[in-house]
Amino acid sequence: MQRDIFHTMRQEEVHQVIRRISVSLPRLGMASLVVCLFSGLVLSVYYRPFGEVFRNVEEITSLVPFGWFFRQLHFVSGQCFVMLMSAHTLEHFLKRRYRTYPWSEWSRLLLSIALCFFALFTGFVLKGDLEGRFAGKIFMNLLGEIPFLGQSVSGFFVRPGNEFFFLPFIHHGLFVPAFLLYLTRHHIREWFPGPRFLGVACIGLFLYAIFVPSAPDILPGSREESIEGPWFFLGIQTLLRHLPPLWAGVVIPAGLFTAFLILPRVTSGARSAIHGLLTGALCAYAALTIRALLWG
Repeated sequence: MQRDIFHTMRQEEVHQVIRRISVSLPRLGMASLVVCLFSGLVLSVYYRPFGEVFRNVEEITSLVPFGWFFRQLHFVSGQCFVMLMSAHTLEHFLKRRYRTYPWSEWSRLLLSIALCFFALFTGFVLKGDLEGRFAGKIFMNLLGEIPFLGQSVSGFFVRPGNEFFFLPFIHHGLFVPAFLLYLTRHHIREWFPGPRFLGVACIGLFLYAIFVPSAPDILPGSREESIEGPWFFLGIQTLLRHLPPLWAGVVIPAGLFTAFLILPRVTSGARSAIHGLLTGALCAYAALTIRALLWG
């Protein structure tokens, strides 16, 4: 009897810890967003999306007062925000909360996550180094594979030539933040961080920016045996080695996103099947990403 009571108490303690983590992650994520927007605003004053972008980024890093700090702070705060909000969304998915959510709320959440990753991707491109240029060109070519509309869609996000970084800069610094804040306006009111969460986030992010050196940028003219995209792009990069570009970069990602989107609107039987399919797809993509990180 006493053992059962003790076991029940331990379970309740574990559930309370999980609930605290579940409540804390979104608030830490929003605090990271505040830091990310502030540091991005500082960097946008000095960033020039035309001409020799790589040299401009190097000047920001080495010549602008505390430029290295704001650049690293912007990087780590953006990464933290996306990872924490992804964990928040994954929790909703695994607990099948989409069954009770209005479709409009669920779709806003998914669109917000997609925009978060797009913001990370455009930030990766805006480095202007060999990896950023490589990622931008792959993205441009993948969009160009879309039947009939490929060139028009591609031209809306990135264009070759002297304007290569201009549209990613506009999306990264203006359109994506504005649209993201609009979509998450209700979440922001609900999960807005208080002084405690904002202080914890600032301390952690500032310490990281100060003591953890940034990864070296690769000179655009360098000859590298292997070029990698951002960590969340590695799974697609692996698929591109085995599947046609249209399937690996457009059809499969769009199909999975659509499957997530329709979850609240299908019957319970179809919902369970789609949930299982998506769970398997997420595990497979995570395995591809880990494999690429460990073995290239």
